[in-house]
Amino acid sequence: MNARKRMVSDQIANIFFHIPGLLSFNRRRLARDAQTSIRFDTVNYRLYDMRRGRLPLTALRAFEAAGRVESISLAAEELCVSQAAVSRQVRDLEAQMGVPLFERVHRGVRLTQAGRSLLKALTDAFDNIEGTIAEICRPMFETIAVSCDPSFATCWLAPRLSAFRQISPDTDIVLNADLRLADFGNDDTVLAIRYSKERTNWPRVEARKLCDTHLSAFLSPSLASSTDIRTPADLLSLPRLHEDSRDDWSNWFAAAGVAPPSKERGMMFNESGVMLQAAIAGQGIALTDELFAGAAVRRGELVCPFDITIPGGAYWLVSRSFGRLSLGARGFADWLMDATCGWRPACHV
Repeated sequence: MNARKRMVSDQIANIFFHIPGLLSFNRRRLARDAQTSIRFDTVNYRLYDMRRGRLPLTALRAFEAAGRVESISLAAEELCVSQAAVSRQVRDLEAQMGVPLFERVHRGVRLTQAGRSLLKALTDAFDNIEGTIAEICRPMFETIAVSCDPSFATCWLAPRLSAFRQISPDTDIVLNADLRLADFGNDDTVLAIRYSKERTNWPRVEARKLCDTHLSAFLSPSLASSTDIRTPADLLSLPRLHEDSRDDWSNWFAAAGVAPPSKERGMMFNESGVMLQAAIAGQGIALTDELFAGAAVRRGELVCPFDITIPGGAYWLVSRSFGRLSLGARGFADWLMDATCGWRPACHV
């Protein structure tokens, strides 16, 4: 008798899974509770079967996009669908799994612990699929999109790209000089070079330090000869150029044992390459990275009157996953790490 009941239960459960249109209740509503199940005698049947053949791939893709940026609206833009469509897919996935993947907070969403676990698995899986397909379909010539801090791109990387071309002629670099953080999910960028004074890591990406930077005073020979420069205090009488902040000069004077002026003035720039051009033109003293000014010093366009430096932060190479880079991108990353390792250009003239 028990065997007969079990057989009938199996048949009814099979109808629940495969012919939902014959039933009048809403499966999604019943599945919202993590404990929701249908009980026939001693057998419990969950409403949803998450085996590979029945995985809700559209909902998983929508959740991965929303979870990666923790935003329904940004995910909708990435997937070129409406916010309502993404929200519906996420809700359906939560109903199927029986657990919340997001906390709904004011004006946004925040991943739950279950959501973080699922996001990592999905992102790794999608990255792996994307990388494998790209490797299979890789043309004879590979193009690598690199987002780069403008100062690093102008003053250091661009003049050295020919060295990389010599060892990797089949790889073309698309260099995008941009101050904004790279969006690896929405464009073709596979590597990014970023500057930071304090940060050493960023969410959902991997970062490797390229090199530290050190700030020194640089000025043109013509400006240096216009006055008698014997001590760091003599620089107080000359115009000083600033990048992003006026605090760096105060820190440099403090390191030199000189009381800084009560209020710093002078032209302000947001990019080292532009500031260096102003310094070469004799418009003032640039406090900038030795990394960038070394070439101008060697050409005789700038001089460094004092061997005094202060820490200036570091440059980082960033990728979603270094282990999943294509052959060409991996080669460029390795070359860049080798080229910047221990970079300490001569400064004192």
